[in-house]
Amino acid sequence: MACYRKKPVEIEAVQLCWTQWNEVCELLGDALTAENPDGAFEIPAEEVSDTCGEEGPNYIGLYVRTVHGEIAIVRHGDWIVPEKQPGRFYPVKPDVFAPPTRR
Repeated sequence: MACYRKKPVEIEAVQLCWTQWNEVCELLGDALTAENPDGAFEIPAEEVSDTCGEEGPNYIGLYVRTVHGEIAIVRHGDWIVPEKQPGRFYPVKPDVFAPPTRR
C-alpha cells in the first residue's frame, strides 16, 4: 500500500493546562466569559488527555463553541485551535501534535 504525507500547515494553538492558563485566556478572549460564564471546571485524572507533566488532583476541563455552533469539551492536555469565525474553537487531542513515529 502506498504511503502519503500531508502537507504541514502552521496554525495558532495553545494547550489547556495550568502552566498555559494565561495563554488560554488570551486565546479565548471574550469567548471565555460569553461561552463559559463559570470558567474552567475540574476533571478527574482519568478524563485528562495529557497531564502535561502537572501533578493532580486538579485538572482542567473547558467548554468551547465550534464553528458549527456546537459545544465541545476541551480536556486538560487537549490543544485549543481557533476557527476563522471569531469566538469559535475546536479541541485537538495531543497526539495530533506529537512527532511522527518511524516505521
